[in-house]
Amino acid sequence: MKLTDTQMKQLQVEGFLILNDVFSERDVELLREPVKSLVAENVAENSREANSDVIRNILSLHRRHSIYSKLIRHPNLLEPARQILGPQIYAQQVKINLKEGFDGGAFEWHTDFATHSRRDGVPKPLAINIHIFLDDVTEFNGPLWFVPKSHREKIPEIKSVDGEKWELWTVPHDAVSRLVDRYGLVSAKGKKGTVLIFGDELLHVSGPNISPYPRWIFSVIYNPVSNQATKNVPPTAHEHDREPLEMLDEDLV
Repeated sequence: MKLTDTQMKQLQVEGFLILNDVFSERDVELLREPVKSLVAENVAENSREANSDVIRNILSLHRRHSIYSKLIRHPNLLEPARQILGPQIYAQQVKINLKEGFDGGAFEWHTDFATHSRRDGVPKPLAINIHIFLDDVTEFNGPLWFVPKSHREKIPEIKSVDGEKWELWTVPHDAVSRLVDRYGLVSAKGKKGTVLIFGDELLHVSGPNISPYPRWIFSVIYNPVSNQATKNVPPTAHEHDREPLEMLDEDLV
């Protein structure tokens, strides 16, 4: 799947791009199928909500199940990633964020690069995050909110903790207020099968899911091999395999 010139321009200007109907219902069903067994595993790759047994993220999916290993090489993801970043890219992190109904916790205001640079030692804000909606994402079940064009600004950071134990660099609320006043807010919503692309410096957040409806989102962060992490962090935070990915065909089976 190649992005059009208009889509590339939107990503450059706004900092994000929402693409509807990229994956079929059958594809989404296949991607959802392994989740139950993966969640049941008592492993470090399953991080939990703070002070809870509820799973927040299932991590390193491409090393745990073949369908996700194929998915990160699928042309609907890898081709636009290469178009944006160049041909030599690796999967920096591969996960599903499981925002379950009633129990899905919030993610504080942050930019991805703040943590990628300070925790992982990534030199430049080049990485992109590509999501696939595995549920319909609505205004009710904890969608991501973006501050469009905020990736052009210098944004202050403070050290925080995400969920059970993750180091996360967040943004002070006075800075968030200033940027929202200037640029407004966008809620990233769409039906299952939607693809969302956003850059490393875009300010974003998602609130708790207090609705009855789950909000599962697959996420892969692609990064150029030339921009890889320089600190020794666990592979669940930043994968150690930095070999360039080779494109596969469109069949997930």
